[in-house]
Amino acid sequence: MADALETRRGTLPVPTFLPDATRAGVRGTSSEDLRQVGIEALVVNAFHLLRRPGARVVQAAGGIHRFMDWNGPILSDSGGFQVWSLIRQDPNRGVIRDNEVIFREPETGEKWNLTPERIINLQFQLGSDIVVCLDDCTDADAPEPEQERSVERTVRWARRCREEFDRQVAQRRGEAPRIFAVVQGGGVESLRRQCAEELAAIGFDGYGFGGWPLAADSTLLADPLRWVADALPAAAPKHALGIGRADHVVSAFALGYSSFDSALPTRDARHGRLYVFKPGWAARRPSPGDDFFGAIRIHDPEYRVDHGPIEDGCDCPLCTRHSRAYLHHQFKVGDASAERLATLHNLRFYVRLFANLRGSAA
Repeated sequence: MADALETRRGTLPVPTFLPDATRAGVRGTSSEDLRQVGIEALVVNAFHLLRRPGARVVQAAGGIHRFMDWNGPILSDSGGFQVWSLIRQDPNRGVIRDNEVIFREPETGEKWNLTPERIINLQFQLGSDIVVCLDDCTDADAPEPEQERSVERTVRWARRCREEFDRQVAQRRGEAPRIFAVVQGGGVESLRRQCAEELAAIGFDGYGFGGWPLAADSTLLADPLRWVADALPAAAPKHALGIGRADHVVSAFALGYSSFDSALPTRDARHGRLYVFKPGWAARRPSPGDDFFGAIRIHDPEYRVDHGPIEDGCDCPLCTRHSRAYLHHQFKVGDASAERLATLHNLRFYVRLFANLRGSAA
């Protein structure tokens, strides 16, 4: 495993967690909020930013960092998963071809032609610190012939992305971003290994584990993660795309993954599900299989008169200033501050968890 994740905007200790700022913001929070709870890097979605507000708008603002007031590293996901999931839900939204993806806006009929080259150009326009190749995502349960086509496309598109990335770097001044490729192959071991090995032969700065969901059970998830990690260069940074459940993170880190992104902690927060360390685990490094955390469902009536903090010892803005009863009340009356405070608590939980995994202070 890499000792750190180097970017042109700083070195990230590993493991590191990147909250999903999909459309240039973590919902309900400001960049200052995120810095306050210790977040060091973010992930945005190139496809969604292309749709709205448009790459030119972000570029005219001085790039994604100035646009969203964030001075730390930013990884831009290509949006391959989102394109696939939207088209899979409604085939009228587009088609995935061997050399491109065509996506249609359901409301306006506007058409987006997405190629590996355009996705790389888009991420250069945004000014991302880590750009991600366009990949062809599949469902884990898709038949093997479909998985084989996915791997073939993913590798071919990654080669085109690499070539376009090198052209862009040669034309520009300043320190270049890094480029990650994404490993596909579903739940088929031979395809996962084949995809990883072929991408490694092309050569990238890091590699992402792609394809979700594979399984809700962390035991089932561990096998594909292991296949990919074993087939990639040992020292290469490995990013677990979309893997964010706390116990999944611990398992993936043990297998060699160094960075993670997920919308899970912020989405759970907005629905009133707040994470807490179980007694004795707040400053300990968990291992796979450890029962180290739980969750409070703040909407439950028992919290209406509970005047203790969400978690004793937590130093987030919620726990240091407000009680469970207060947050329960704010959710009940629909105050926007409820989602913000809950989000900051869950993100601070992740900052503390990742510090424990690194063996450092949060």
